[in-house]
Amino acid sequence: MKKRIPDPKKIINRIDDLPTLPRTVLKITELVNDPKSSAKDLAMVITDDQILTARLLKLVNSSFYGLPQRISTVTGAIVLIGFDAIRNLLLTTSVFDLFADRNRKKQRKQEEFWDHSLGCAVGAKVIGNYLRHDNIEELFVAGLLHDIGKIVEMMFQPDEFSKVVAAINRENILMITAENKILGYSHAEVGKLLAEKWNLPAKLVQIIAHHHQPNAAGSFALETAIVHLADIFCRALDMGFGGDYKIPPLDSVAWESLKIKTSAIEGIMETMQEEYGDIRLFIS
Repeated sequence: MKKRIPDPKKIINRIDDLPTLPRTVLKITELVNDPKSSAKDLAMVITDDQILTARLLKLVNSSFYGLPQRISTVTGAIVLIGFDAIRNLLLTTSVFDLFADRNRKKQRKQEEFWDHSLGCAVGAKVIGNYLRHDNIEELFVAGLLHDIGKIVEMMFQPDEFSKVVAAINRENILMITAENKILGYSHAEVGKLLAEKWNLPAKLVQIIAHHHQPNAAGSFALETAIVHLADIFCRALDMGFGGDYKIPPLDSVAWESLKIKTSAIEGIMETMQEEYGDIRLFIS
């Protein structure tokens, strides 16, 4: 049987109500990208939103960051953890809100997907720290959003999503295999479209699009390999539910590019479990 070629226009037409990011997060992103912006400018925008302010102060004072002193102001948080970290943390919480479903059954499924995404985010952060990567916060957000296409399919294409789930249960296959077989495209492609709609950085777009095939991410292959490995580790640790009952195959080229010692794997996974517990408390 000839394989169908995914048509991005078809995906966009079928998912014509993709959510947009809150205005506050968009404004924060603008300020972060403006070299003339100060911590005070950014703090003024954040403090206009009481919920974002409370969340930010709760997280920077949690064990996830482990700062030696208590932070009581938004400006202090910005100075200590940086503009990019602030933007990424607020993006994280805003994305969770965008996809909150009031249907209890759907909500439970979503929470399982989010738990998996959180596990991958934490894993990317831990692996990034091990490799001394220079942008840990971006890796965290990439891990969090890597499977955002699955949430979009669940919420905006319920009939098609049900067919994918049925195929997974019937044939015990990976979700990406079932998607390509039934839909002609995968959650990675849907996630890429959403990331582009949100005007996310090119690096995040490529990581989301290619987290199953890191070498296709071009100049962002290393970061994509980190998320790819984090995805596999959190599957092995049973963090949340990735939509199927199998662990995706490890890309050998991606593994070799990371140059992680086999002896370090156990420590990385233990740290993932510890930090996952911390951040999950914050998000919930």
